[in-house]
Amino acid sequence: MAPELSIVIVTYNSADYIGACLASVQRQSSAVPLEVIVVDNASKDASQSIIKEFLPEGIPGQFIFNDSNRYFAPAVNQGIGTATGEYILILNPDTELQPESLELLLEYFRNDRSVGVVAPQLVNPDGSIQSSCRRFPKHRDVVFNIFGINRLFPESRFFNGWKMGDFDHQQIREVDQPQGAALFTSQMVLDTVGDLDEDFPMFFNDVDWCYRVKQSGYKIMFYPPAKIVHHQGVSVNSEKAKMVVSSHVSFFRFFEKYYDRVHQQLFNLVVGFLLYISIPFRVIWISLRSLFR
Repeated sequence: MAPELSIVIVTYNSADYIGACLASVQRQSSAVPLEVIVVDNASKDASQSIIKEFLPEGIPGQFIFNDSNRYFAPAVNQGIGTATGEYILILNPDTELQPESLELLLEYFRNDRSVGVVAPQLVNPDGSIQSSCRRFPKHRDVVFNIFGINRLFPESRFFNGWKMGDFDHQQIREVDQPQGAALFTSQMVLDTVGDLDEDFPMFFNDVDWCYRVKQSGYKIMFYPPAKIVHHQGVSVNSEKAKMVVSSHVSFFRFFEKYYDRVHQQLFNLVVGFLLYISIPFRVIWISLRSLFR
């Protein structure tokens, strides 16, 4: 039977989690005809051996081992390029599908032709809900976040609107941008919108892609009945300083790409300055926080 769903997973030093992720996929493989495509970005741990041992055990699929770390967006595009399913689930290796999650996502997507992406509710290992949806960022959001104003008013739509502090993540609703840890879409949507923009190699590729999905006239829906456990932050923790730089550069690149009118250039320069000057402070803060955990 041809696969109906292709699950694309990009790994990089994910040995502690990829086994559990693939096991959770296998438990649902009887409910939805699927294939698994794993793209490994030259992991230095045991990720590749775990993948090789696991995939032959009843899950149709393939693995691609890159000679170097091509980062997230190019590797996802590699996987999508070989996918044969009508539907695509982009899935992080530090996730675990919960019972019926694939069936629920597929059913919801099929029932509304205006939908281009469906995202599940992400939960922590203890079952608590992660804040996984965001609005597309505005210039003011950079100011509020760098100076901590959003933390003073965490539930304010104005001061913490980008991170959707006003949303409890328990209702079905249309959103701008769910976290890229789990995005359910279709080949038809990808044919219309295009692949992930590789100018955003690690961060903001999901924001950029969702922005283009909306520009193409599709809805993006958050669907909490479908749940996925997400071990948040694991995939980037090994190179924290490098990831901070990458995230700030990509944040500024997003503004340059979509806020390109003449009257917006001054605001771009201001937020660009704030993003770049805040990099060392954020690196220091993350390093100190990890020491005292």
